Order: sequence, then structure tokens, then C-alpha cells
Amino acid sequence: MNKIDSRHADTSRAHAPAKPRRDLYPDARATSRRRHRAAKRAHGWLLKPILFALALSLAAALSAAAQGGGIKEVGVGVIAGDPIGGTAKLWLDNDFAVDIGVGFSGDAVFWGDILYHMWNILPQPAEGKLGVYVGAGPRLEARNDAEFAVRTIAGVNWRVTRQPIELFAEAGPVFRMTPHGGVDADGGIGVRFYFGSR
Repeated sequence: MNKIDSRHADTSRAHAPAKPRRDLYPDARATSRRRHRAAKRAHGWLLKPILFALALSLAAALSAAAQGGGIKEVGVGVIAGDPIGGTAKLWLDNDFAVDIGVGFSGDAVFWGDILYHMWNILPQPAEGKLGVYVGAGPRLEARNDAEFAVRTIAGVNWRVTRQPIELFAEAGPVFRMTPHGGVDADGGIGVRFYFGSR
């Protein structure tokens, strides 16, 4: 009886799967970290020229405004939506403006858009000006690792004649410049108050 049990035990050990040697199989988490660092380096090389081009475009617009007489007027206000926060709009002329904002969308968000306004698309109200605008610019979200994106926007704005006020609503896709990419959306409604009109 003991001999039979002994043979059965030997057979069980023979069919048991062999444990892999750890030195032949690197730790999966270490491999994942190496791949993540390599992806971040590649992402950095791709991101730098894109952000540099956007910065040059913004600088060129501001430079053209300075040569043509500088900033026409500045509006400061708030936007409620995603993100929610503060916004400042610098008018370069009757059609072009720069929107700079800071807010929250789960994390702190910073953005800067160059906007082009069209005043002849919508029927005009009895008071003020009603326009449509489109724009684009860089967006930074302060996660554990700073996340860059290109934000595109379209909106409608109403400039009140008797008061230095602008009401607006806007929305548009956000293209994330991350190793995995992805598309989100920004949008909201807001109001700005203007100072220093020329």
C-alpha cells in the first residue's frame, strides 16, 4: 500500500508544471515602466515642434497687432462648463482676438486660442452685434504628468452696445498630444466685461 502511494506521489510531481526561472523572465512591471519612459521621450520629441509652431503663430498675431496699433480692448470674465474658470480676451482688431484662460476640468487647465470672428453670418439684433467665431490654440492640463493638447473651438458671441459686456457660448474638440492620443471636448457659456475700449 505504501509502495502504491509512493508511486502515485512521484507521478503527481512529474506532471506538475515547472516554475519559470525569474532570471529568464524580466519583471513585467519593470518592462512596462521602460516602455512608458520610451513613449514619453518619443512624445516629447513630437510635442516640442508642434508647441513651438503654435507659439510662433501666437507671437506673430500679437506682433502684427502691435505694429497695427496694439491691443484694441481687453475683456475679463468667467466661463461655466468644462472647463470652468476665468478668461481674458484681447482684441487685436475688429475680427481677430486672443483668448487666454485658466480653469478646472478635473485638474487645473490652461489654454490660449487665436479667434477669428465673422459678423455677417447671423441676423443682427436690434441692439449690439451678434457674431460667430472659430479658433484654435494650445491647451495644458496639469495631471500627474502635464498633458498637452490642441484645442479647437467654435462659438457665438453677443456684444452689448450700451454696456461693455460680451456674452458667449462655445464648444469644440480637444486633440490630446499623448502617446495614446484621444479626443475630448471643451465647451461652456460665459460673460466678459471690457475695459480700455478704443
